[in-house]
Amino acid sequence: MLLSGTRYTGFEMEPVHDRKVALIQNPASGATDPGPRKRVRERLEGICDSLTEITVEPGLNIAEQTANLVRDGIDLVVVAAGDSTVHEAASSLVGTGKSLAIVPLGTFNNLALSLNLPREVGAICDLIEVGHTREVDVGIADEHHHFFEAAGVGVDAELFPIGEEVKSGRFGSIARAIRLAVHYRQKSGVELEFDRPVFEAYHCSFSGQAPLRRRRRRFQRSRTRIKLRCSFVAIGNGPYYGSNFNVCPGAILDDGLFSIGVYRDFSKLELIRHFLSISRGQRLYNPKMEMFESETLRISSPNRMYVHVDGRPIGTTPVWFRILPRALKVIAPAEVRSE
Repeated sequence: MLLSGTRYTGFEMEPVHDRKVALIQNPASGATDPGPRKRVRERLEGICDSLTEITVEPGLNIAEQTANLVRDGIDLVVVAAGDSTVHEAASSLVGTGKSLAIVPLGTFNNLALSLNLPREVGAICDLIEVGHTREVDVGIADEHHHFFEAAGVGVDAELFPIGEEVKSGRFGSIARAIRLAVHYRQKSGVELEFDRPVFEAYHCSFSGQAPLRRRRRRFQRSRTRIKLRCSFVAIGNGPYYGSNFNVCPGAILDDGLFSIGVYRDFSKLELIRHFLSISRGQRLYNPKMEMFESETLRISSPNRMYVHVDGRPIGTTPVWFRILPRALKVIAPAEVRSE
């Protein structure tokens, strides 16, 4: 049972009234039906004394708008939109202690999925009213680019913008993606540098080639670097990105570690299947893949490899990633982890 006007955080209770709340809405996200956004606004008006509304329009800088809200003393930012708008708002809330609530109205809603948020607007508003918060990790690339889902280095970073075009209805891009996949060659000499010995960073293999203990024998116990040949590397803060595919199985949002998936020895057919899974919004089947865990990761390569964070191109290798532990406060249900 939810008690109106009461906030539960652990065993503490705080009134939700006298709070300054901002609602950021993107009418272009997902379904164009204005009904859900209207219901969110009505619920928020009933549980706060000050509501600021921002509607996303072409050219509007959401990150800047959110930073202004923080300076103005906002307590809670509610984003009723998809992943792109959530990313922009969340980037300006990192490290501020201000809470973010996500009403998942986009196409894929990856962060909401990783947080196990309900899709029904009424249930989300109930969570906002109760005010249960969870602090989650944030990734940062080259000390400048925040990401909340995952980053990618390699062919995935080249394919991702094309996948976004497909998602937007430009299906002629499928042919361009297939051409890229067919002609793409795996990169050799890709160096991964961890914050711990590779032996300790190595987590598991999905390739079925050898038991974990035997695979670990490849790594010298004192070395923190490994060179390999691969199609791409996924650096997961959470498990989902793109079209809801599970690019880093087992990634946890608040364990203080990246889950690093190295996709090795793809055939061209497997690479095409990978892209098609993105274009149809399906989960990616487990390809030839090995997993590592680390708080930091530096990737370099003899030939440049493209880099993206949450689907946003940021340049090429070399690139350095770092985890920011529990740097973002979000409205979310209590986490349940399976042993």
